[in-house]
Amino acid sequence: MATFSYIARSRTGEEVTGVLAGTSLDDVVRKLQDLGLAVLYVTEKKTGEGFDVWKEKWHQLNVKKTSTKDLSLFSRQLSTVLESGIPLSKGLRGLSADSSNKALGKTIADICIRLEQGESLSDAMSAHPASFGKMYLSMVRAGERAGTLDQIVEHLAVYLEKTDAIKTKVKSALSYPIFIMGFAILAFLLLLLKIVPTFAVLYGDLGQDLPALTKIMIDTSNLIRANFLIFLATVAAFGVAAFLFLRTDRGRYAKDNFLIRMPLFGVIIRKSVMSRFTRTFGILLKSGLPILEGLDLVGHASGNAVITKAVDEIKIQMESGQGLTESFRATKKFPEMVLQLMATGEESGGLDSMLQKTSDFYDREVEASVHGISSLIEPVMIVMVGVLLGVMVLGMFLPIFSLGEAVMSGGHGM
Repeated sequence: MATFSYIARSRTGEEVTGVLAGTSLDDVVRKLQDLGLAVLYVTEKKTGEGFDVWKEKWHQLNVKKTSTKDLSLFSRQLSTVLESGIPLSKGLRGLSADSSNKALGKTIADICIRLEQGESLSDAMSAHPASFGKMYLSMVRAGERAGTLDQIVEHLAVYLEKTDAIKTKVKSALSYPIFIMGFAILAFLLLLLKIVPTFAVLYGDLGQDLPALTKIMIDTSNLIRANFLIFLATVAAFGVAAFLFLRTDRGRYAKDNFLIRMPLFGVIIRKSVMSRFTRTFGILLKSGLPILEGLDLVGHASGNAVITKAVDEIKIQMESGQGLTESFRATKKFPEMVLQLMATGEESGGLDSMLQKTSDFYDREVEASVHGISSLIEPVMIVMVGVLLGVMVLGMFLPIFSLGEAVMSGGHGM
């Protein structure tokens, strides 16, 4: 039996692409027509076919990852379909047609086709890693095994909605200072490269001694302007080096460790990481996954390399016979409150619900921290930018003030 790639159009007019096994091209066309698809193009996929292999790899690199917001909406809709009792494939066709995200709509349409070919929902979803991560698939598989898929998908919808809300709050807290700092840097460069040279020519014609601050600014401006291409190349090289370093395990760890320790904003990031970690771990345990299997997934789902490394250490300690809470405490990466609540949940047999309560607590903490820092950061940033630009303006006008004083002193002398 050979494998064929196809392009077809659904009854709703949506273009659908995919792969289908069949004995011949006519057999595949017939199967697609039986699924209600209008066949546009079918070709056999030959093993080792160079161009197709590279084309597929290129496609995978350029597939846009489904956003948390879109995935949470899809999960909520899928939960409704499962609870309603209508056939899953029929419900998914409706979701595909109504999806405002075209890429996700095509993904859902392909899942529907795979379901009608006899695949399970989790297997059909696993063909689209850009939309459904390991954690999502593991929970769907757990729901399929336990016969509680509708409840699991409902839990996923709630989890994704809360995760998206926290991410939005953290981004809103960080976006303003990033914008202001970017504006300050551009203003600084504009003054240094355009305004300072004009004053340098003026003061050169006067031939008087300049204050130290003015000399430093003029020398800096001359240095950058004389070596502008080297300056740009240095900045670009530094940017590329930083980008490549941050893609390594060591770089990701250094970046995430800095983020959770940085002044002012570190507290928000730490709390948001704890919120995401406890919520993810709690929902995995609630879905019926064993603790060690849940730890395999939650480390990477936390979105922080420091926590990922800590979870790897926890798994090693638990496999050697240590208890859960003791293993977490040994890493020294988790707040005491999390450890105490975890110990309580472990003793009472309600670890999953205790983790969810911990996550809800950190959600409130993040919201309070964002509100507090937002009210504080605006005046702080205004003062910082004002001081930076004020020092530059002062450095440029100090010689004029000195000249004015000299003129006035000369006038009194007469």
